[in-house]
Amino acid sequence: HFGSRNWLRTHDTLGTSGSLNPSKMARGPVKHLKRRFAPSHWMLDKLKGRWAPKPSAGPHKLRECMPLIVMLRERLKYALTYREVKMIVMQR
Repeated sequence: HFGSRNWLRTHDTLGTSGSLNPSKMARGPVKHLKRRFAPSHWMLDKLKGRWAPKPSAGPHKLRECMPLIVMLRERLKYALTYREVKMIVMQR
């Protein structure tokens, strides 16, 4: 029950001094993305792994961008791992 004092006491984010308790707060933006929740236009296999690469969209929308790792590894099959994709991108 949300109105009870016990629930409020155990789920309170304010400390005894009235300040926010940093151990119960989020620490910045989420840096990972589960494969099931990746945009469908990436065409990733649902059962191939648990995680999908998190794009850094910049000024664009997160749902409309595509990471280079998806293009090079999943679509063009130039690399097998994230490390290989990084080496390809870093080459001149």
